[in-house]
Amino acid sequence: MLQTILIGPEGPLTEELANALSGVADVEIARILSSSATPEDVLRAIRTHKPDFLFVCMDELSHVELLMTRLDDIMPGLLLIGVGGQLEPDTMRKLMHIGVREYLPSPIEPAQLKEVIESTKKCLQRHPPPAARLADLCTFLPAKPGVGTSTIAASTSCALANDLGVRTLLLDCDLEAGTTKFLLKLGNTASLVDALGHASKLDEDLLSQMVGKWEKLEVLHAGGLNPPPTIDLPSLQRVLAMARSQYEVICADLPSNLNEFSTTLMRESRWILLVTTPEVVPLHLVRERVLRLGELGLSDRVRLLVNRKHSGKPTFEDEEVAKILGIPVSFSFPNDYGEVQSSILNASPIQHGSDLGESISALARSLTTHPTGDERAARRKFLEFFHVHKAEEPDLVWHN
Repeated sequence: MLQTILIGPEGPLTEELANALSGVADVEIARILSSSATPEDVLRAIRTHKPDFLFVCMDELSHVELLMTRLDDIMPGLLLIGVGGQLEPDTMRKLMHIGVREYLPSPIEPAQLKEVIESTKKCLQRHPPPAARLADLCTFLPAKPGVGTSTIAASTSCALANDLGVRTLLLDCDLEAGTTKFLLKLGNTASLVDALGHASKLDEDLLSQMVGKWEKLEVLHAGGLNPPPTIDLPSLQRVLAMARSQYEVICADLPSNLNEFSTTLMRESRWILLVTTPEVVPLHLVRERVLRLGELGLSDRVRLLVNRKHSGKPTFEDEEVAKILGIPVSFSFPNDYGEVQSSILNASPIQHGSDLGESISALARSLTTHPTGDERAARRKFLEFFHVHKAEEPDLVWHN
């Protein structure tokens, strides 16, 4: 059974296509989206339903052109089938350039629809649909409260989303003392606790309504600091699975205690970012956490972040920290009290021009294996193949 998503305006053409597809036994409409849907709306639906191809109604060509160009940036090679009236040559060339592989004219004839579906099947055998990769989960674990983990997690997430163009979700998982809502001035947006409470009916639409936004970054904060007495771990898994289908990177700001909630998230992590300051007590606690993470079989995921390095003051250097703990320092961050306070007061990430901002940017770049916005643009290329209908057969779908 092939899965498709139909994108089109409410009206006769979309209804005609839906009715025509209802008579095709081996094609199922997974979702119908309005033609006013944003690329992010479409991408959420694609990540959730994993369609083999898309049907796109061409009534509003200017909007469709922008939408398809953006989708080609994100998921090059996704198979598109256009539906609409008879085409002018210039319009046909535009559709080729935005990746439309077949064109089905209205009124839709059953024989033509069958031909398009058969051609699509053959194409999918040669070129399987691109897979929407699940998000990398990066968990930020403090050695102890107060070492600056939330500031690093929030600023790194902002750098991923706003500077690198990576679709990023920040989860504040410190349900008893989370500060992200305050740091980013999120107001009355939904929390991670709310998402867990609605896990059984959580879909891409509900999740998009629940997240708070700070520019391009999306956030589920910790809530009202009155967490439920227990966390239902299956609900956590459902929320995490839905979120991983919608984003490229998820940053989770954890509490300092290694409870079952935190260890469940760390088991799903690509990286566990263990944050400390270069002082005796937090370094002692880091060593305890490293031993515990080794017992859990997670030591190979740990990256050590040393925060608040004092220039010219008698604190441990990175080499000494690595020797004490038995693991190397992956990143260190200078102590910049003024910059951090300014960031908090302005509800903004750490500024790029500062040494601290440069360190945050370096960490953000290391956390994504996905192409950045600039890399996506450089990767775009003209169609490897397209179908053009013969001039003497203007009503047929495009052929090789």
